[in-house]
Amino acid sequence: MKPQIICHIMTPIDGKVDNSRWTAPDKEYDASEMMAQYHAIGQRLGTDAWIFGTNTVKQFFPERFDACACHKVFPDQLHTFVGDCSSRRQMIALVPDGDIRFTANQLRGDNIIAVVGENVSADYIEFLEDMQISYVFAGLDGMDLGKAMESICNDFGLWHISLQGDGFINGRFFQAGLVSELSVVVSPQLDGCQGAPSIIEYRDEETDWPQGLTLRLLDVERLGAGCVWLHYQVRQS
Repeated sequence: MKPQIICHIMTPIDGKVDNSRWTAPDKEYDASEMMAQYHAIGQRLGTDAWIFGTNTVKQFFPERFDACACHKVFPDQLHTFVGDCSSRRQMIALVPDGDIRFTANQLRGDNIIAVVGENVSADYIEFLEDMQISYVFAGLDGMDLGKAMESICNDFGLWHISLQGDGFINGRFFQAGLVSELSVVVSPQLDGCQGAPSIIEYRDEETDWPQGLTLRLLDVERLGAGCVWLHYQVRQS
């Protein structure tokens, strides 16, 4: 079994995701109120957990974990570890290379579940266990997302998950056919930079884009601070 995954993103009108380049809000709107609208919609989605990609996780835990490359994880360690899961919701962190040194087992008050590759070091696995950080394996490179999500369902009972990744991570989940809904909060801003990352990024050299993917509009809602919420069902033929 796999969970229902809702890709929940905030973007300006032109669909970019790097908010460092977005234009300033109009004087009638407050930037913090815009972000509050995004978080409020996220709460309304009623998910059990949320996902961050590696780059986003590193914004909160920038210190690198260095381990001896020769100390590969042992075969008898290639199983799910359930650590501290006492929070109401769980935070799923994609750390395929096992190179993030967590300084706590929670992010924003939610316990962390790390998704790692089978090539990580035994030192990293022991570090996560000492921190009481749960982990699941996602193939050799840590990007077998279907396998990881099955473990998340079966081992942790998490059925409704919010995906809040960058364009690359969102694209990988779409390519794997794992996204069931798309939730987009559009802010009254612009980026305008050619080639800037967008909410969903596809790379030709990887798995073919699912040709049968379609979107069905579920709802449109006008929010405060000039924002609009677009809510779609993702269909796979």
